[in-house]
Amino acid sequence: TTKQLSIPPSLRSAADESFSIIQRLHIPLMNLPTPTEDWESAQGQLRLLGYGDFANENNHKLPSFTISETKSKLHVVHRLDCQTSGVLLFARNPESASKLCKAWRERDNAVHKMYVAHVMRWPPFMEQKVEEGTIELPLAASRTERIKWEVRGLDDGGKPSTTKWKIYKEDTDNNGGGGEENATKKDGVVLELHPITGRTHQLRIHCAEIGSGIVGDSLYGDSPVPWDAGKPTILKLHAQMLSLRHPRSGEQMTFKASKLW
Repeated sequence: TTKQLSIPPSLRSAADESFSIIQRLHIPLMNLPTPTEDWESAQGQLRLLGYGDFANENNHKLPSFTISETKSKLHVVHRLDCQTSGVLLFARNPESASKLCKAWRERDNAVHKMYVAHVMRWPPFMEQKVEEGTIELPLAASRTERIKWEVRGLDDGGKPSTTKWKIYKEDTDNNGGGGEENATKKDGVVLELHPITGRTHQLRIHCAEIGSGIVGDSLYGDSPVPWDAGKPTILKLHAQMLSLRHPRSGEQMTFKASKLW
């Protein structure tokens, strides 16, 4: 027999309410915080809940379901690294997708992204008491490991890669407080990261080159965590804020999702 997908009533209610807001206000965001298997991406979660077309309906790896689907296709505008949590943007029609992708591609000044990351060692702050700075290390795909990227000079195929960082203040997440005490309260340092470029694994590599790497990283840093597909480790890298111009109204909009760690 075919196993049918069972969606808890509370999740169905929250999803229905969120999607009604998306449809009414053309805000292409939903809050789906539960970690998923690799094949069940954020877009996959939306599809499994019945939103957007289900392109992989016949994929034997996916559970079948009996939820009525909408005819509106979801368009991926940008991506997050595997295991990275936080705000992710989708467009619900080709016109909006085209405008948003153009803004990303041309690095429109109206698009702002802010991540937070937990690292155990950060010499600029811990040793030199520097609270903010800029990392400029060119990156390229690794020549020896298929899924990794590496620091490589511009004259050797590296692409310019820039990240601005500062010590994270908890009060920017509406939790009160701020300053050095909050930044280091979890044994290590919590960083606020602003990627100026968008290279693959950029934040993870930059944090590993300057400090110990991001806690929970399975590829980079002082002590990469062994990857276990059956019990994935939490990567403490979170896309906390995304600000952009609405593709129709031109209004500047900001979306935030609090970190869960």
